[in-house]
Amino acid sequence: MADAAVSAREPERLHPTVMAMIVAREFQDGYVVNLGVGLPLECANALPPGREILLHSELGLLGFGPVISDYTRADPYVTMVGNLPVEALPGMVFMSHDESFAMIRGKHLDVAVLGGLQVDVDGNLANTQFEGKPAGNLGGAPDLAYGAKRTIVMMRHTTNEGAPKIVGRCTLPLTAPRCVSRVVTDVGVFDIEGGQVILREFAPGWTADAIQRITGVSLVVAPDVREVSLV
Repeated sequence: MADAAVSAREPERLHPTVMAMIVAREFQDGYVVNLGVGLPLECANALPPGREILLHSELGLLGFGPVISDYTRADPYVTMVGNLPVEALPGMVFMSHDESFAMIRGKHLDVAVLGGLQVDVDGNLANTQFEGKPAGNLGGAPDLAYGAKRTIVMMRHTTNEGAPKIVGRCTLPLTAPRCVSRVVTDVGVFDIEGGQVILREFAPGWTADAIQRITGVSLVVAPDVREVSLV
């Protein structure tokens, strides 16, 4: 009963669309950006207006547009990861699978936005294998996590059972080591620097103390910490 009372008092968490808008602040004009499966795909529909962002898919697309919700307009040959149909924009490029991964491994991606199961204080990422699952589904995640110039993790702050996903040390199999620089969750924005997790922004209604209670590592609160802003 006590846990239910605490849950009832918890402030509202950020909607995935708002989380995507926060992540998309990082996308500068001309950036090449890859979006991982799950929550990161929300960023395709939250790109900053007035900027040319080249979305990249390891399936072999570069420069596509938003996700298409009307499947009668979908082209089965123009899909991103997760087999989601996307808008074909002028100048969009098709490429082979090996060329797509050559872009990743050649560090031609400015930002990779990936989901996460755990992120720890050293920026290690686990996002492919759930606890108790006999094998993970790596896909292109290790290449993206380590190959992009900047890796941002977009995830919910806790599991469905309430366990923290930002931890002192990942206990799940690692996708890639020391690759995460920023984490955006449904309660705040965090930077991973020098073995510390720094709270930069908090969701409306939340406080540093409230976020600390659902985080698996001691947070460093930035001197200029602020409420989440979309600009």
